[in-house]
Amino acid sequence: MLEFALAFEKVLTRWPDNTPWTIAQIADFTNSSVSTSVDAISTTLNREFDVQETITPSEGRQVLAALKERLHRQLEARDRHIQADRDAAMRAYDMTMERIRISQMAKDWRTSYKTLAYFVGRYDKNISHDLLVSLCGDCIRLGVKAGFNMQEVGQWFRKAVEAAILSSSQEVLEDVLDFVDAYGEIFAADASGVGGKILNSALNVLEIPSIDCNLGLQWTNLNTSLRG
Repeated sequence: MLEFALAFEKVLTRWPDNTPWTIAQIADFTNSSVSTSVDAISTTLNREFDVQETITPSEGRQVLAALKERLHRQLEARDRHIQADRDAAMRAYDMTMERIRISQMAKDWRTSYKTLAYFVGRYDKNISHDLLVSLCGDCIRLGVKAGFNMQEVGQWFRKAVEAAILSSSQEVLEDVLDFVDAYGEIFAADASGVGGKILNSALNVLEIPSIDCNLGLQWTNLNTSLRG
């Protein structure tokens, strides 16, 4: 039930006003089983629901409020665990940045890249989305300087795009469109063709979320600029 509540909270942020959803739709949107969705909604709204019955966004907010009250101890424990992980990640971040500063002064791009790549790979789930996107850009920049191939460098391009999709945040998505604008030319100009495939995949994945977040014009301009 905790996982359903967390997923449902994200779903509520993109639920159109005055648009009822069926229980089956909610199960699909939250990646939950139908039985879990039926149970959560029926018990919090105090009546039995069929999978094809609908609830309104207002009722959805009632469901979430009731679930949060019921699960408050689990949610608090989860929040403490997340904060402890974030604190550990930021301590590691400070140490990592110091190591990279030293290796960059020595123009040791390979060591700088490997140091940062290790940190991002280890702590990507414990840092904010905007910091993750920024660090993915640094990985690309250092990877290119160190002479790594497009397949190696491209993983950070894909990771930044994935972060935007998973965040369901207009702000993060806008940052990633700026990120693609800043680094996309590196991939578009790759003579091997690997970079172009990575870029095309990223733009395709970002199209619908951009439209949903009222960033369709920005995506179109970016697509035209990089793909013609």
